[in-house]
Amino acid sequence: MRNSVSHLPDPAFPGPYRPFAHDPGWSEAWWWLAIPVLFALFVIGAWKQYPDWYLQRVIPEGYGILEFSQFAIILAAFALAVRLLFNPFVRRRPFVFAITLIAALSSLYIAGEEVSWGQHFFHWNTPDYWAEVNRQAETNLHNTYAVFEKYPRAVLEFGAVIGGILIPVAAVFAPWLRACRLSLFFPPAAHMPAAIGAMAFKLSDILAQKGYATELAFRPSETIELYLYYFILTYLIVFARRIREIEASEGRVR
Repeated sequence: MRNSVSHLPDPAFPGPYRPFAHDPGWSEAWWWLAIPVLFALFVIGAWKQYPDWYLQRVIPEGYGILEFSQFAIILAAFALAVRLLFNPFVRRRPFVFAITLIAALSSLYIAGEEVSWGQHFFHWNTPDYWAEVNRQAETNLHNTYAVFEKYPRAVLEFGAVIGGILIPVAAVFAPWLRACRLSLFFPPAAHMPAAIGAMAFKLSDILAQKGYATELAFRPSETIELYLYYFILTYLIVFARRIREIEASEGRVR
């Protein structure tokens, strides 16, 4: 009899499933569309119109607007992921718990690396032995070897393309993607602007390096990271919302 009941996509229950009813819509476009657009307008406008101010206030390591915004956004993502780890729904489902744990550890690593684990705030000296292997003489890992920077960033970018662009587009032609066992983990269409923003700045950077176009902003990698971290935070927000929706639905069923 249970299989005849349509559940929300809870991995603990067999199908059939129905799509989530409370994923972000146009009434919430202020955060999933307007904020990513404002990111781009601010960065491009500041660089094109006020380059000196951009260099002094927007881009500096540690305390610049972009760097501090990245830290604040990913720290919020870490706090949300940790909170979810204590949710009974998450703890009873090993796969959901594993995904949440990965999100928490990844966010912690990113947040720590962004501020060199506190060095940008407290200004301690980098030990000589570490300064020799760190290209910016900071107490972080991502300025040492590619495995600590380029590879993790590539994973994030790949995830943004797959989850933030390809899956939402595919779901238009294959609606079952919104009503399958893994739908809890598939980003909604609302995540497309952040993912597109990250990839647009990355593409412009590649074209600028090859001489095919002018750069949209100095050090576009910082803007790319801002979009990626915003993607992570909003993904976890929707993830938490979906969990609450499942809990409410299953509570009514019981």
